[in-house]
Amino acid sequence: MSAVQPVTPDQPIAKKSWGEAAKAYLDPRVIIMLFLGFSAGIPILLIFSSLSLWLREAGIDRGVVTMFSWAALGYSFKFIWAPLIDALPVPFLTKWLGRRRSWMVVSQLLIVLAIFLMATVNPVSEDVLVYMAGAAVLLGFSSATQDIVIDAYRIELAPPSMQSILSSIYVSGYRVGMIVAGAGALYLADYFGSTESFYSYEAWRNTYYIMAGVMTLGILTTFASYEPTAEILQSHKQKSNLKVFLIYSALLLIPALLFGVIYLINILINKVFDSTIALIPLMAMPSIKFYFLALVVCAPLLLLYFMINQPKIINKAPLVAETREDYVRLVLLFVFAVVAFIAAYVLIGQILPEFEGVFVSFISETLHLLISLAAAMAAGYALVKVGLVKKEIAMATWIEPILDFFRRYGKKALLLLALIGLYRISDIVAGVISNVFYQDMGFSKTDIANAVKLVGVIMAIAGGFLGGLLAQRFRIMHAMMIGAILACATNLLFVVLTYNPGSLPIMYMAVIFDNLAAGLASAVFIAFLSALTSIRFTAVQYAIFSSLMTLIPKVMGGYSGSIVDSMGYPFFFIFTFAIGIPILALIYFVDKHIVIGDNDDIYGDNDNNDNNGDGEGGKGIGDKLTKANPNLTDTKEPPRASE
Repeated sequence: MSAVQPVTPDQPIAKKSWGEAAKAYLDPRVIIMLFLGFSAGIPILLIFSSLSLWLREAGIDRGVVTMFSWAALGYSFKFIWAPLIDALPVPFLTKWLGRRRSWMVVSQLLIVLAIFLMATVNPVSEDVLVYMAGAAVLLGFSSATQDIVIDAYRIELAPPSMQSILSSIYVSGYRVGMIVAGAGALYLADYFGSTESFYSYEAWRNTYYIMAGVMTLGILTTFASYEPTAEILQSHKQKSNLKVFLIYSALLLIPALLFGVIYLINILINKVFDSTIALIPLMAMPSIKFYFLALVVCAPLLLLYFMINQPKIINKAPLVAETREDYVRLVLLFVFAVVAFIAAYVLIGQILPEFEGVFVSFISETLHLLISLAAAMAAGYALVKVGLVKKEIAMATWIEPILDFFRRYGKKALLLLALIGLYRISDIVAGVISNVFYQDMGFSKTDIANAVKLVGVIMAIAGGFLGGLLAQRFRIMHAMMIGAILACATNLLFVVLTYNPGSLPIMYMAVIFDNLAAGLASAVFIAFLSALTSIRFTAVQYAIFSSLMTLIPKVMGGYSGSIVDSMGYPFFFIFTFAIGIPILALIYFVDKHIVIGDNDDIYGDNDNNDNNGDGEGGKGIGDKLTKANPNLTDTKEPPRASE
């Protein structure tokens, strides 16, 4: 059975009503992914914006501050060690928690440790910055690892029909986590007494301690959830854990949502009418704070309960490294490959000349990365040849996931890779320079914060929910087409703003529609990537897809300032609109020639595929893979969580 099939015009497409699509948000797995998304959104801004402000208040030079952003390079190259997540067990934890949750706990504990270590360093002197840099690198590596595991867990947690909903709720939780780690951290640092004019190490230390404590929610969720590819022997314990977790979630989320909506409406009313109305009485604030503080205090107790009440499981997913020796050899191979990549990147950077042209510089930097990756691959190949790792183990860990993708899609895989690498190019390239653009249009920092960090984030979350509904209601490629059209078309609103600088109504209109489109496109695109990912290689394939998704747009986005300097803002935003148009053609051809997700004939329908008259669906699996056997057990795929 090939995954590459033409989609016939009369192919039946199951559509859901809007009510049925919205009902999917009531699934308990949605709450699990909301909190895991929140946990994934916390670390990244503790490396970027929040850490940058801390270092600037401490008097560190701007050049040194920006270098700390390199600590997050793990997000772009996580596909290099993602195979280890699929291949290696975690001693003791894998038998106790399962393949995915064990790695999730390890990454979350490392995140807490890294944030704690950053908090213990007072960066008033460049002599101690090396320690903070080390902690920041650990935070970037561990948070990227958490992303790898959560993405794999999400894909294994539910079938393709649920991926759009889980993707949208994950993105929403991620953005809320970013708000807490971004705006929340700045609020706490200011509350504890650190300002631009008066630096207080204790204020930032306490802020980062609190951020480490907030990660408890992620650890709590991991222990309360279940392993989708394992057999649970004591289901009553698992049901009890999930029930308690859902009650706790309701007690936390429902009041928080009501409070947040009322608080937001209050801010908007006061901004629009220049008033000081308080929709929430000041006398009620102590009670509200006490309520949420009590829930926070209960979290460690709940975590202890979930740890004690863990059910016994039998892991079903096969692991490549079955012995301790295989485990150690794979880790050493990874370390040597990383060293080779870093050495090649530094060496090539010294050899390659600097170019002034934007296009030539873009090509040069792309070549720089590709040569460095080739050096890492060559080092890994040489080490396998000399016997550091058995050839079959290396193949199963790094090569087989890639070969699997090309086996399933054949030559059409190149079309899919082009779509993956270019789908988000229009809004990502435009977004790189957005804050600078707003400043150049004459808007104050307060205007930008209110529009982008408040209204924009809310609209992006709303767009994520809408994207999930669209992907539930329609076929995934139709939802992809809608997202692509909106993502590039909304960039034209910024052209309008260039001719009306300083106009708040036009700015808010552009921010609202741009973030709504970005949230929608992001949600449906994640669902699309999840549908492409084989459940046999979830961590590896999705990590490759997600890295490829941002690589080209981010590299090109680095030259957005040069394009603006050369051609001006109107041309730049028209350019970002224009580069999004070919994506529509890519989506059309993918939809025409490749079956994605639920429309893929994984069951080998005898009526359609039995061309040989042997009742085996043309590929000899028609009798084995049936709708009574949806877990693909005969393909050696681990079972997927049932509906």
